[in-house]
Amino acid sequence: MKLTANKITNKQLVFMIIQAQIGVGILSLPHDVALIAKQDAWISTIIAGVFSQAIIFVIWGLCRRFPDLSLYQILPKLLGRVFGKILILSYSLYFMVTGSLVLARYSDIIDKWILPLTPNWITMLLMLLTCIYIVSEGLTSIARFYVLVSPILIVLVALISYAMKDANLLYLFPIGEHSISTILKGSKEAAFAMLGFELFLFIHPFVQSSGKEKLVAITTANIFVTIFYTFMVIASLIFFEPNVDIALTPEPLLYMIKAYSFQVLERTDLFFLSLWLVIVATSIANWLLLSSMGLASLVRKKHYARFLPFVAGIYLVLALIPDQGKDFERFNQVLGPSHYIFIVIIPVLLFILSFILTKKEVVNKV
Repeated sequence: MKLTANKITNKQLVFMIIQAQIGVGILSLPHDVALIAKQDAWISTIIAGVFSQAIIFVIWGLCRRFPDLSLYQILPKLLGRVFGKILILSYSLYFMVTGSLVLARYSDIIDKWILPLTPNWITMLLMLLTCIYIVSEGLTSIARFYVLVSPILIVLVALISYAMKDANLLYLFPIGEHSISTILKGSKEAAFAMLGFELFLFIHPFVQSSGKEKLVAITTANIFVTIFYTFMVIASLIFFEPNVDIALTPEPLLYMIKAYSFQVLERTDLFFLSLWLVIVATSIANWLLLSSMGLASLVRKKHYARFLPFVAGIYLVLALIPDQGKDFERFNQVLGPSHYIFIVIIPVLLFILSFILTKKEVVNKV
């Protein structure tokens, strides 16, 4: 599935990975991590970034063994046609379920904060139509759009920074009060929010740069995301009392900025959400892209665009299933092991298997 319209630069790769890693979880991450690690939540976030970087090294190593093949092409090459196709279908289904959960979370936030009387399926459908438009033109157009919208992250940081003027740094103390096991449990929640770097497995053949330059790009993106999320967690911790307030606040960042207004901007929380919508759109677009690419590879089609409406329809149906907070928790419990399997275990096993086979069998020579 190599198209000239799909070529992207190394700098564009940085922004694509950043947009893939930062998504709907930006609002709930501080609450989810602080619920476990309390004032040490920021340490958990940093540990999650280190863990992500370790997986990135493995993913990059696997891609370096197959510089001209995406994961959907690597799987049949290493595991055989039958088992390879089974895993391709499994990855497509995994991305569909993950993307639909992101879509459901987006709709839930919109329902609570902006449009409580609007049916969820309408907001979901509008988001999916937008994402189809973003994804349909190929990787080059997607990368350009991601570069264009990335400055939004700076605006979000500026809004949160302004709200920190009434923060209390003492809420961060005592540092390291909780056990290592508790901090690691918190890092698991943060690690789930940082997922997205696996996008590199599927787009690396289209990046016009050397292997080392690609590693620098995805490492740069991961460092930025780790710093970004750590800042958001620290901002929430010093604004809300970790042991009480933040545990009762599902979207602490929104409550932080809701208390402030400007002459030209009365509802800062709604302005924040309007920018957040763009970030969510890029996240859902990534899952939509990977799902459609998987189905295209499964039936050996060069163009994935024809599968987008079908995949989007599945997203819509799946996203309408979770209805309450408990439903989201159940979905997360099911998806938790899946994240480890598809993002960690399978790439690691494939990387090891690529060394077991001979170089002649593994390396794709053009």
